[in-house]
Amino acid sequence: MDRKIKMLIYVVAAQWFINMITLVVQSRKRKRREAITYAPIDERDRMRRGYFDNKIWKNDTTCVNMLRLRREPFFRFCQLFRDRNLLNDTIHLTVEQQLAMFLHTVGHNIRNRVIGANFGRSGEVVSHYFKRVLHAIGELRDDLIRKPSLETQTKIEGNYRWDPYFKVCETE
Repeated sequence: MDRKIKMLIYVVAAQWFINMITLVVQSRKRKRREAITYAPIDERDRMRRGYFDNKIWKNDTTCVNMLRLRREPFFRFCQLFRDRNLLNDTIHLTVEQQLAMFLHTVGHNIRNRVIGANFGRSGEVVSHYFKRVLHAIGELRDDLIRKPSLETQTKIEGNYRWDPYFKVCETE
């Protein structure tokens, strides 16, 4: 074989190899699925924010009805948790949302399932953050909870409705 024919064979083989690689790459591109869009998550987050804005933080009356606390003390309470680094904002929930779920649960004796439905969260998430807030409040026990005194208050001592019961307790 002469040199030109060998060169032609090499060029044809190289061209055939390049065409096969291009064919494989093109077929893989076609098989790829389109990326999943997360539009429902945006809608769900909007609904969650709307629940807080309309049902809890609308005014002091609704805030007291839902959380048993006015808005200003509620936000001071949240800031206390942040300042002492007891609770932090997470990807999923802010400190305000965590504390609101906790206070709503405790204030109304509501089950996790109902809180999850109201706040748009799963029962597992509600339970997880309930425990976190409960632990954080436990860390504030020295500042928020005072030890009971053994003395009877004058309001009870002088009241005809309560005084007989305390006299019975004192004699036993």
